[in-house]
Amino acid sequence: MKHAAPALLLLLLATMAGCRKDEETPYDPGYAYFPTDPDRWVEYRVDSAWRNDPVGLWDSTSYQLREEITNHFTDAEGRPAQRLLRSRLDSTGNWEPKDVWWQVRTTRNAERSEENQRRIKLIFPPRTGQYWNTNALNTGQPYELTYLEVDVPWSINGMSFDSTLLVKTTYPNNAVVANTYYERYAKHVGLVYRQVDSTNTQYTSGGIQVRGTWYKQVITAYGP
Repeated sequence: MKHAAPALLLLLLATMAGCRKDEETPYDPGYAYFPTDPDRWVEYRVDSAWRNDPVGLWDSTSYQLREEITNHFTDAEGRPAQRLLRSRLDSTGNWEPKDVWWQVRTTRNAERSEENQRRIKLIFPPRTGQYWNTNALNTGQPYELTYLEVDVPWSINGMSFDSTLLVKTTYPNNAVVANTYYERYAKHVGLVYRQVDSTNTQYTSGGIQVRGTWYKQVITAYGP
């Protein structure tokens, strides 16, 4: 019995040390995945294609895209927001303004207006198993997203990122309609990869007819 007290004391000390370690771990809401710093920019290679068999249309394009946070403003709801200038590299090597989007990051989610459609891109804090409707703020059909990966390293084009998260759709595909949606975000950088595909395949007596669009956006550089 004389050894019981020291053993109990050691167990108590180990428990207290574990508690202190947990308490020292800072809470991370994940805001760094959606930066709002002015003058922050990211450049991408974009590959896009579309196909419409019933009218005999098939085409594709590739280009360099740059997205830059140009300034802050207050939106119609009184929230801090940022303008996002999107430019396309022309044949002379200059960035030609393409369009302007805007974004908002709140304590609960990250929102962007894309082609005048407000979409919820992320929710905070990011955890696998969470679900949300990216079209909750517009009139589009509900389109559910979820986190497939959170806080994982990832590399591409010679760049390595310590922490990234991967968003995907939960849309149930079938033999006729198929949708692919992947967006990967890196801490302190933002969007680093996007793939959005949508196809409709019809099986007719004359054969298979496909209508679809394919879009891929991959980071090539970022700063500052």
